[in-house]
Amino acid sequence: MTITAAPEAVVSAVRHKTGRTRVIGTLIGAIGLFIAIVFGFGSLSKARTSVTFQPVNLSAATWHIGTLTVPTQVTCVVLGVILLALGTEVVVRRPLRGVMVRFGFAGVVFLFALILWAGRTFGPSQPLFINFTAILIGSAGVAMVLVYGTLSGVMCERSGVVNIAIEGQFIGGALVGTVLASTTHSFFIAAAGGAVIGGGLGWILAFLALRYMSDQIIVGVVLVTMMSGLSSYLNLQVLSPYPQYNLGNLAPNLPIPVLSKIPILGPVFFNQTGFFYLMMLLVATVSFGLFKTRWGLRVRAVGEHPQAASSVGINVIRVRYINVVLGGAIAGVGGVAFMSVQGQFQPGYTSGLGYVALAGMIFGRWRPSGAVVASVLFGISVYLAQNLQTYQIPVSTEILGMFPYLITIAVVSGLIGRVRPPAADGLPYHRD
Repeated sequence: MTITAAPEAVVSAVRHKTGRTRVIGTLIGAIGLFIAIVFGFGSLSKARTSVTFQPVNLSAATWHIGTLTVPTQVTCVVLGVILLALGTEVVVRRPLRGVMVRFGFAGVVFLFALILWAGRTFGPSQPLFINFTAILIGSAGVAMVLVYGTLSGVMCERSGVVNIAIEGQFIGGALVGTVLASTTHSFFIAAAGGAVIGGGLGWILAFLALRYMSDQIIVGVVLVTMMSGLSSYLNLQVLSPYPQYNLGNLAPNLPIPVLSKIPILGPVFFNQTGFFYLMMLLVATVSFGLFKTRWGLRVRAVGEHPQAASSVGINVIRVRYINVVLGGAIAGVGGVAFMSVQGQFQPGYTSGLGYVALAGMIFGRWRPSGAVVASVLFGISVYLAQNLQTYQIPVSTEILGMFPYLITIAVVSGLIGRVRPPAADGLPYHRD
């Protein structure tokens, strides 16, 4: 009879994982306690918050929900208790799956409680109501752009190449997309142009990183700096004196019959631009391709162990070239998508969304599905950081803008979970 014992390394890893799970549960509970005490009991008992769910375009959804007025104190206390219970469940049960989803949910609840607290009567701002649907639509626009960026990062880094140049690809796509949309009045042509410029920047990154084995992070930073300076120069020399090339066309919404009339969900998911629907299609395609096809298996093999992949006949360099160019093209389309919801091009108006997208990719553990969850959370926080001055909240918007990066630091440091990039990510490949 043979008795096998679990290796000490496995036991240690399990204990480490459960320990981090408890930390996540504790953080969720702490967020709930903060909401209950500060936003709940910190509000007057007579304070009320009015929330409306009317779509921005009233013709887009004919099934309306009336304005909802809730007691601020009670609502925030209930939300805090829910998160306390959720944090307790994580600490006690120590689930192996869905922990980060729970943490993301806690972040969304915190932002929602912040909105309720900000818009209450007797508060820092006293608006007639808070348009919850408008907030979701605005956040969806930011999250859409972030999803394009995270998908670009996933495509590149799953093959072993770090793409810091996403911000530059956003800028290039937005600039080219603005000119093409203004001259041709076709967002299809603008998207194609954005894909070309983004893919071209991806090719430059791949060429320098794979052919000459340059430091991938330095090359990415150089590309971002180059595109930032080039866009400022072209804006000054071309777009400003010739405003017909920067008309600021906004992409039209394409409502899906019946579904677009659903309250709240309809305007947010089914009355969007073609770029939003393309984003959802890309998420499904990339996820299926990476984990359900032979191509995806080769890409992941190249990103994990290129020497082993090469030994079975996989052309490592070609796979990386293809993925980096495709990832760049996706980011370029993301720049056009950003332009389609923002209007006229302005230097620096991407506001570092490329770096936020990288944070979302890390938070999502280099998986398209996780990147979507992170993009939604980060999109809401970025949108609120840019628009909370409307509610005169006595909290600096820059602090809220730090929210995505603080979460990323916590993730990377191992505070709320262990993340492991592809083993060969960022490492130069030497042919035998």
